[in-house]
Amino acid sequence: MQMSTDPIRLVSASFPRGTLDRILRGARPFNDTGHFLYPADADGNHTKGFFAIEPVTRLPAFVDAIADDMAAWAGRTAIDVDVIFAPAQPAVRPLAEALGARLRRPTAYWEYLPSGRYGERLVEGSVLAGSRALALNGVSLQGRCVGLRLPQFLERLGGRSVAAAVFASGVADLVRQTEEKMGDRFYSTLQVNVPIYPPSSCPLCASSAQPPMSWREFAEGPR
Repeated sequence: MQMSTDPIRLVSASFPRGTLDRILRGARPFNDTGHFLYPADADGNHTKGFFAIEPVTRLPAFVDAIADDMAAWAGRTAIDVDVIFAPAQPAVRPLAEALGARLRRPTAYWEYLPSGRYGERLVEGSVLAGSRALALNGVSLQGRCVGLRLPQFLERLGGRSVAAAVFASGVADLVRQTEEKMGDRFYSTLQVNVPIYPPSSCPLCASSAQPPMSWREFAEGPR
């Protein structure tokens, strides 16, 4: 994954640039200046700016465009899975269902907590022993979800992650490591540069008396 000076870079070679421009203008999912807490609990990291899937998947036309491109990628790279595995995040479910319909595969969902963290249960669908899964999320700023957490939970269920897809990936080390490890079995529509800091060394805290706001205030607030 090549670094870019632009905060948002189109990664998928087949996703129409005009469609991405319409998503960015119409949904306004990106903030490049705010001070946010993600996940929204006492142990969350701090970010400069944020990219949210919530405003994107509110519009079915945007969901369809993203799912169409993910399905085209799966076809080109001969991705063959038994199940689409995703967090039960309300904003991610429309994308998972749309992709599952295009690939004619069932979906299964991992417990999703309001803070943005994952729980300990499979809350819908099933992952049978030996299942090959496509780990899906809307946004992966740090890479932990599709590169670590979802694959680990799949292993606990007896399955395994053989491919991963997100709409927006970040630029953190684990994102790059996941891409290097999975090669063309890792898909992202776009790359977004959102700096992430541990709470103890956040430069935004050092330069301002204002504490970080919950990422939910941006993602789920009035658009």
